[in-house]
Amino acid sequence: LWLVKSEDVWIQALSKSATGDFMGFAVGGPFMNGHTLILYNNTVSPDSSAPGSLTALFDGEPILTDWDAEGNADFEEPSILLAARREEWTSSLHNQEVLEMPDSINWTVGSWPSRFQNKPMGGLYLFKLPQGIEITATGVDFMSAVIKMAPQAKGQSGYCGNFNNDMSDDFEPAPIGSAPPQTIAAWNRPIGDGLDLVPDSENLFKLHSATANLSAYTASLPEGESAPLASAQPCEGSHMEAAEKACEGIPSATMRQACIIDICLTGNAAAAGGVAQAEILEERVNGRGLPVFVGHGTCVDTQDKHFRV
Repeated sequence: LWLVKSEDVWIQALSKSATGDFMGFAVGGPFMNGHTLILYNNTVSPDSSAPGSLTALFDGEPILTDWDAEGNADFEEPSILLAARREEWTSSLHNQEVLEMPDSINWTVGSWPSRFQNKPMGGLYLFKLPQGIEITATGVDFMSAVIKMAPQAKGQSGYCGNFNNDMSDDFEPAPIGSAPPQTIAAWNRPIGDGLDLVPDSENLFKLHSATANLSAYTASLPEGESAPLASAQPCEGSHMEAAEKACEGIPSATMRQACIIDICLTGNAAAAGGVAQAEILEERVNGRGLPVFVGHGTCVDTQDKHFRV
């Protein structure tokens, strides 16, 4: 899929089946001077010995693999790429705006900031590219990523929108009843240009042997069709038993059910780890008595009268 499609900048995404699980991204185009950058979740390959971990490739060759004792690694290609892997968020390195992005719903795998803090699954990756483009990513919920970039002078399209500051021509709300009420805010349907599947001739994942077959492990749709909303109906038989077994240690009934559905839809038992980590984090935060944001409000006195400046 095209995340960003413009004359100079190409950013593509790998999506695992119709569930829409974000499994990887690839960067190329003229602004990269013939180079390519790929980051993908190893869960996408059935041969992976470390599901949930992330692999970064530059021109098809692995980078950020030689970690130090703290899990840190760096890579540089002058004038093209500065890449860093860290175990934890570093305020002097990472962009605070990533943590300030609002949540549209209460995610079972944790709030948006938590996906990038407290030693996130898969590690914390940062890529600084030409034109001031930055991509921050972790392996939480298969992959969580933020692209920071300026609008392209000659326009752009794709699932990230056209950057014209008008959201109404980027997506439309999901039809009522097409998703559970508590998640429908996250099921907006994209509209606009650049939403077709990436043709093989422009597919950046197919340029290198290490990723050429990744799409073989992801279900593609016929050209012109959009991905349907994932069903909330759980699996049955042995698949259900395996999912229930993997999630049985999660105390919260809501998060345990979300864990079962995740595993049923993806076939990845490692999804249980992400849900469990999210609940542990929530319990630790609440156990320390730290304030948790629940919404904006106003200050009143003992008689429920508002304070005035």
